Amino acid sequence: MRSFVALPMEEVAVARLIEAQADLPFGKPVPEENLHLTLAYLGEVSETVLETLHDLLGSARLPAPEITFGALGTFAEMERGLVFAEVHPNEALTALHAKVAQCARQAGADLPRRRFRPHVTLMRANRQPVGPARDRLAAVIGQPCAIPSYTARRMCLYQSTLTPHGAVHEVLADYPLG
Repeated sequence: MRSFVALPMEEVAVARLIEAQADLPFGKPVPEENLHLTLAYLGEVSETVLETLHDLLGSARLPAPEITFGALGTFAEMERGLVFAEVHPNEALTALHAKVAQCARQAGADLPRRRFRPHVTLMRANRQPVGPARDRLAAVIGQPCAIPSYTARRMCLYQSTLTPHGAVHEVLADYPLG
């Protein structure tokens, strides 16, 4: 089952994230219901791994991090046209990510070891932008996001099903934070 652990976006931030998407001249916006901050992408894992992870997360003490947005950004020179709203790392968010990754590995998930770069994906494209679209996109990259900060109070374990119309995310479990 294709799964991940993430922080769903609070209502206070969703409307502003949608507004930020409107400024992006290229690609397909992430649907409102799919906006999230990934803590651990598990990929294809068995139900046994998910059940063990659920037990571990359910018994863990998980901090409630402050979510503070930075600028609009992209990875590797607009790779695949993906654009995100950067989230500033802080001690609680980094600790939450580390605890989730530890629990996922204990449960049997094979997580890659890479630097945690918190963000909320706003737009995806199957190719890099070119010409005027690239110029317009480059003009908004690095611009601050006027998105209110908030304290995350819950974290979710999601199943992600790929369809011809995009990914459909279903909450499998919900965990209180703080």
